[in-house]
Amino acid sequence: MTSPQRPPRALLILLAIVVVAAAVAVGAWYLRTRDGGALRLAGTLEANDIHLGSLVGGRVDSVLVAEGDSIRAGDRLVVFDASFVDAQIEEQRGRVAQARAQLDLVRRGPRSEDVARAKIEYENAESDRKRYESLLRSNAIAPQQYDAAEALAASRRETYLALERGSRPEDIAAARAALTGAEGGLRYLERQRREAVVTSPARGVVQTLDLRPGDLVAPNQPVAVILEAGPATVRLYVPEPHLGRVFLGQAVELHIDSDPKRAFPGRVVEISSRAEYTPRNVQTIEQRADQVFAVKVAAEPAPELKAGMAVTARLAPPAPPAGTAAAADAAR
Repeated sequence: MTSPQRPPRALLILLAIVVVAAAVAVGAWYLRTRDGGALRLAGTLEANDIHLGSLVGGRVDSVLVAEGDSIRAGDRLVVFDASFVDAQIEEQRGRVAQARAQLDLVRRGPRSEDVARAKIEYENAESDRKRYESLLRSNAIAPQQYDAAEALAASRRETYLALERGSRPEDIAAARAALTGAEGGLRYLERQRREAVVTSPARGVVQTLDLRPGDLVAPNQPVAVILEAGPATVRLYVPEPHLGRVFLGQAVELHIDSDPKRAFPGRVVEISSRAEYTPRNVQTIEQRADQVFAVKVAAEPAPELKAGMAVTARLAPPAPPAGTAAAADAAR
């Protein structure tokens, strides 16, 4: 009786490979199912930096904070010497007061005393004209004398009528324009004076400040960098095939290398509407496509989260539509 023929060795090896591959596939499917179909991406924590400076610059009078100090909105950081601006402001205030007084004078018009005096002068000149007219008829004076008296009476009459009518609208408009220009110059100087004090627009921490009293700073030059307090942001790059798994408001778990077991909560707040190519300094978990979409995630504030940290983000899968079999399975 002959013994059964054993399968060839190559066939056994092939069967073993198939079994191992199937086991790996099942394991990968199992792990993916356990993770709930979440998307994992790599990114970097970013923080908002505020570069503060002065529009006028000048000589530093005092430095009120140091690097690492916590500050609030409105806190003074650096004060420049503004004595020369203060002198210009006082001079300009005098010009404003003078222009305002001139406008009030033009609006009110001439004083009643001036009008009364002009009327008397006109009446006297008119009386002299009438008297010279009578003398001219009797040939007692030369015609030139009467002409001079007539011209004087006409001039006095126009002066009286002008004072009686008051100021012209053009004079009032010119005085008002002069006052507006003087006030504009004062506001400009006062704005320069405020620029002599550098204040913080937000709460945060002084990251960079290297100044000493007496230093000269050019206009528009940053003098301090503030790390703004508040939610940090994480910039992620989603490969195009997975973009449908990301949506605004989506919950995100953030993990850092120093505490990998702890999950820091966050939410997707921005999704880029334009594709780009993967930056060289960014590596995604699954690089199946070169084209990616930038996604911004807002992380809830935590002392452990520092700007520049490498972060692994786990994006929860979108909820299935209500009424579907998937939704029923998720509920169970």
